[in-house]
Amino acid sequence: LDIKARESYDWKIERINLPDGEFGVVCYFYDISTLKQAQESLQDADRRKSEFLATLAHELRNPLAPLRNGLELLAIAPHNQATWDQAHAMMKRQLDQMVRLIDDLMDLSRITRGVVELRMGTIDLRTVLNHVVESSRSFIQRHDHTLVLDLPTEPLMVEGDSMRLTQVFGNLLNNAAKYTDLGGAISVHAEQIVDDVVVTVADNGIGIATDQLTKVFDMFAQVERTSDRVQGGLGIGLNIVKHLVGMHKGRIEVASEGLGKGSCFRVVLPLVSVRAKVPATASEVTTAPVLPRRILIVDDNEDAANMMAMLLGKLGH
Repeated sequence: LDIKARESYDWKIERINLPDGEFGVVCYFYDISTLKQAQESLQDADRRKSEFLATLAHELRNPLAPLRNGLELLAIAPHNQATWDQAHAMMKRQLDQMVRLIDDLMDLSRITRGVVELRMGTIDLRTVLNHVVESSRSFIQRHDHTLVLDLPTEPLMVEGDSMRLTQVFGNLLNNAAKYTDLGGAISVHAEQIVDDVVVTVADNGIGIATDQLTKVFDMFAQVERTSDRVQGGLGIGLNIVKHLVGMHKGRIEVASEGLGKGSCFRVVLPLVSVRAKVPATASEVTTAPVLPRRILIVDDNEDAANMMAMLLGKLGH
């Protein structure tokens, strides 16, 4: 038999009656390559799901220890403002991390069920990128990174959901900081190329192995970038980013020369006419004063309802 690589066969032997009245034996071979490949795919998917659930439990449990310790600090140092401020800042960071993880899970569920709704509008992508950089600045500064933001002077008008595009580029920028060693360099560059706007988020961090480049956007993918570094995250962020970029009729690409040589993510989105109306700036938006209201809170979690009531009460309601 000329059996090629990746081909699988099953076989069986049967006794048969020959025309001359004698008995013979026949061996049947069955090509089960497709079945075996399907079984391997299911086993791989099941393995990645199990790894994802273990990672999820770990990532959700991680913030609980500092949150619990912060609560103890608040209890034993009731009149120490410096301790309260430090504990409050730490608890907020940990809680924000947990919220981001849960938001990613909810987004993944919505995307797989096809129920994500975009609030489309004509926006200047420079505004989105400036907001992303400002939101990530403290995280980048804690890692002593050098960040270069290179934006054109002309508007980069796209049709998109401002919140979702902020999520896309925020994920890419935070990943760049996460996978770049202390003192590293990160750049965010945007430019118009023909009828598209191209945004690149590049770093000189730990890079991605060549054989792993095709896997970074897979669901539950935990790409091993180095063997000596433990990476956090659920392995779903880039999968969500890819879907959101696709929903904006764009595409995303990744490049890396290998481990230790940094990585570059490139997002391409279609431009809309430059004659489109530019959104109002913050200074042009007027906000009506908030008047005290009588508010009814309904929640099946009593603690959540009580905390919301206390917060709204402090705000004058």
